[in-house]
Amino acid sequence: MKSLLFVVSTFLMLANAIGQAPSFIFTKNEIEANLKYIASDELGGRRTASKGEQMAAAFLAKELASYGVKPAPGQSDFFQKVPFVNIQPAKSAQLTIGENKFDNKDNLLIINSLEIDQAAEVVFAGHGWVDETAGIDDYKGLDVKGKIVVTVMGLPSGNSPNEVFSSMDKKKELAAERGAIALVELYQMQLPWAFAKGYYNKEHLELKDEKPGKSNIIYCWIQVKASVGIGKKLNDEKPKCHLKINAGETQNLEASNIIGFIEGKDPVLRNEYLVLSAHYDHVGIGKQGGAAYMPNDSIFNGARDNGIGTVALLAAAKQFAQHPPKRSVVLLACTAEEIGMLGSEWFVNHPTVDLSKTAFNLNTDGAGYNATNCISLIGKGLTNIDGELELACSDLGLNVLDDPAPEQNLYERSDNISFAAKGVPAIDFAPCITEMGEEIFKYYHQATDNPDSLDYDYILKFCQAFTQVASLIADKDGKIDWTEKGAKYQKK
Repeated sequence: MKSLLFVVSTFLMLANAIGQAPSFIFTKNEIEANLKYIASDELGGRRTASKGEQMAAAFLAKELASYGVKPAPGQSDFFQKVPFVNIQPAKSAQLTIGENKFDNKDNLLIINSLEIDQAAEVVFAGHGWVDETAGIDDYKGLDVKGKIVVTVMGLPSGNSPNEVFSSMDKKKELAAERGAIALVELYQMQLPWAFAKGYYNKEHLELKDEKPGKSNIIYCWIQVKASVGIGKKLNDEKPKCHLKINAGETQNLEASNIIGFIEGKDPVLRNEYLVLSAHYDHVGIGKQGGAAYMPNDSIFNGARDNGIGTVALLAAAKQFAQHPPKRSVVLLACTAEEIGMLGSEWFVNHPTVDLSKTAFNLNTDGAGYNATNCISLIGKGLTNIDGELELACSDLGLNVLDDPAPEQNLYERSDNISFAAKGVPAIDFAPCITEMGEEIFKYYHQATDNPDSLDYDYILKFCQAFTQVASLIADKDGKIDWTEKGAKYQKK
């Protein structure tokens, strides 16, 4: 009986909070006008660091200022500069290990390209991983200074795409710290080799290294017919090895996160922060955006991904500027999500507020929608705000659905993961997807994803739900935290 009374009282408390909330001050016409500009042909697909993305950034900053939103603490304006290096693929590359020859036209993929023409010893180092808490040190007893390190792809726990991609930087760092000149991984992912080559063997952006003197090494993947036993063979036979790379050109570029700030009204809770985030970049024009462009329409407008999330962020900004909640609110429009969540990564490593006092990150990003009576919660059950979220949505006639495709690991494919990686409770509040089917792929990263194809009655309701959920989280008494299900993200 006690638990039932607790549930009832909690429900009544939340219902009362919703009932007292001020009416929404943004309209469907405003939402539609903002989205039609964000996803217009004029902005050219908002590719990171492009002129179109810069135009989108200027528009967002102007809108925030018009609402009365202030720049982030310590910032003179809304622009947080994010430095990038634009890297062209290697012009040519060859790796020889004993009798085995690898070429970047076939079975060699250069991930991190530096100029080199050098013979060196080769050393096999397992997964090339070190984890003191787990008692793992694949470099124990190995001398890799001035040598080429060959490793198994991924982590000791597995080689899923997430384990491979999340470990890449750390594995490169571990090899560089020990003096290796190159890290070579044996390709073993489930993703086809052609897909990996298509993704990496092209012009791409990386965050610029803030420490120019930091050690750097060549990083590449090789495709081998059979990798079983190769480690012992390499270390026993010590075959001759030669690596030659004619590196591609590089260019420094810059883009911006757009950050606004609204101080909370509660004298105590205003010292905690709710970060509302949405990425505003997309994939560009023609071949930049992928193979899906058409002769009659080569612009990837990104109305769904992530025009919807961008205008939802603006809607919440306008609401909170006039009706501040208890906690302070950080409004974060991220650049470079489409190339690996790099804008949000930069923010959490250069935060404008104390991350230890950041109570929650409510991110909004999605691939589109195939129903208009619900939202999808990517990260449902990971934090203790599901009750507030479900009640806020039900008040607007929306159901809350779970992750539509757990096998695709969507939670770790948007900006919320940058916050979760720092221990900040985070979820992705997305438009409704009941299944990853034809209606979604008709528009997802397609040139067909134009603003005229949207249902603006649903977009308005989505923006209202996002704002109402954000309000309840910002006003929630007590600690916002991970649940047992989300404990793997809890910082120890």
